[in-house]
Amino acid sequence: MRKLTLLTAGVFILFAVGTLILSSGGDSDFDEVSLAEQQLGISLESRRVDAGGLQLHVVFAGPQDAEPVILIHGFPQFWYMWREHIGILAKAGYRVAAVDLRGYNRSDKPSGRAAYSYREYARDIIGLMDAEGWNQANIISHDIGAVVTWQLIFNNAERLSRAVIFSGAHPLAFSNAEEQSEVSWYRTFFRLPILPELVMRLGGMSLTAKNLVATSRPGTFTDAELEIYQAAWDREHAIDSMLGAYRNDGLDLRSMPDDGRPDMPVLFINGLEDKFVPASVAEDTRNYLGSDNVVLYPGLSHWILEEEPELTALEMIEFLQRPISR
Repeated sequence: MRKLTLLTAGVFILFAVGTLILSSGGDSDFDEVSLAEQQLGISLESRRVDAGGLQLHVVFAGPQDAEPVILIHGFPQFWYMWREHIGILAKAGYRVAAVDLRGYNRSDKPSGRAAYSYREYARDIIGLMDAEGWNQANIISHDIGAVVTWQLIFNNAERLSRAVIFSGAHPLAFSNAEEQSEVSWYRTFFRLPILPELVMRLGGMSLTAKNLVATSRPGTFTDAELEIYQAAWDREHAIDSMLGAYRNDGLDLRSMPDDGRPDMPVLFINGLEDKFVPASVAEDTRNYLGSDNVVLYPGLSHWILEEEPELTALEMIEFLQRPISR
């Protein structure tokens, strides 16, 4: 009986502390858009777009009538991760739209687990395209953004011109590999109630920042950059919303062909030092995209885009301009 009482008290204390910590976030007035403009020396347009009833924060650059390129970030980042790519792509003549996914940074944060299915994320991207009057767009994505892109590839391919995917292997390569399950323990952890938010909030999110540093090439993330991400993580309801994808079911692959091959041009790029996508899983993606559409870089990690922004931007542009073989 005493053990039960102590357990009950412990749960109550955990819940009370968790509620206090989770309610401590507040919307920041930090202006990362102006900072990025100063860093890049270009003009950015920051606005919230009605993407089918949900307000998405999007940062635009480049000629308004140019070919559109949508940039979709992953966890735990937001549009700012693309800042150098935005500048390079805009100067190359593309209309760039870097989104904050629902639940992240300045975008709406709807409540409820169902609001964070990959179908909903994908609908937001289609909603953005509809709002901007784009019949088709190129998609470039990373991490969870990559998973959203696979959802679009197998369900909305007619709306996509091409896709460049970083650090998000083909769904069949991902699901069939024992090595992937060994490094994806964090996905199970993130599905737990309250505890992940507590861990991520403790120490002013320092554990999350330290994870970025620990799993990337030394010197990739500066203290100033981590403070910018910190400001986004500190927004009200941000942490539980950011974890929404992990607490939902996987992709809707009912429309995927039996052989898993997409009916559109897709390029997959990964670092061989990626702690979250094993090299064997990245290699297996060749079975679905072909060897010419899989590029694996030794010495680069999951955060390949920040480690080599110019190299990865050149890969993007080369693929976007590559003639399509019929």
